[in-house]
Amino acid sequence: MAHKNLKPGKVLLSQGDLYESNINRSPTSYLLNPQSERDMYPEGDTDKNMLLLNLISQETGESVGVVNWFAVHGTSMNNTNTLTSGDNRGYASYLLERHFNGEHGMPGTGPFVGAFASTNLGDVSPNTNGAKCIDTGEDCDGTSSTCNGRCENCIAFGPGTNGDMFESTQIIGNKQYEFAMDLMG
Repeated sequence: MAHKNLKPGKVLLSQGDLYESNINRSPTSYLLNPQSERDMYPEGDTDKNMLLLNLISQETGESVGVVNWFAVHGTSMNNTNTLTSGDNRGYASYLLERHFNGEHGMPGTGPFVGAFASTNLGDVSPNTNGAKCIDTGEDCDGTSSTCNGRCENCIAFGPGTNGDMFESTQIIGNKQYEFAMDLMG
């Protein structure tokens, strides 16, 4: 279907650093990387760069879609979630498409397409409150990712109230959406 709708246009590239949306889920392991690699990220141990391609219709001058890349896993929803979810990236896409296609359309049905893709996300987590021991509330052991020797008790939590995974998904997704809007100008 997309091939049948090809039209002339232009592509605009923009990028910037998005903060408070990702952390390194294994900072102890990160420190084992060569200093030259660690020097690539002077503001921390994760890449904060979001790169955005804005696809502009030559006919209307309007954006018909964006593709952007940001280093964060889609793991705001933890392993207790039994629902189908696009996680934080899906929520960002939903918000961007809703902005351009209107509030009443079903996601994915309008003319504007917002794609939030992954980039160098290795050990990068959206759970910005870090890994905690669910039995004590203390930080997990940084070397083994365990609590009293048990990995089952070490769970990472996002920025949502009391670790609420739905709220965390919305917070991290909303940050990506708002930053993409800023990059679009």
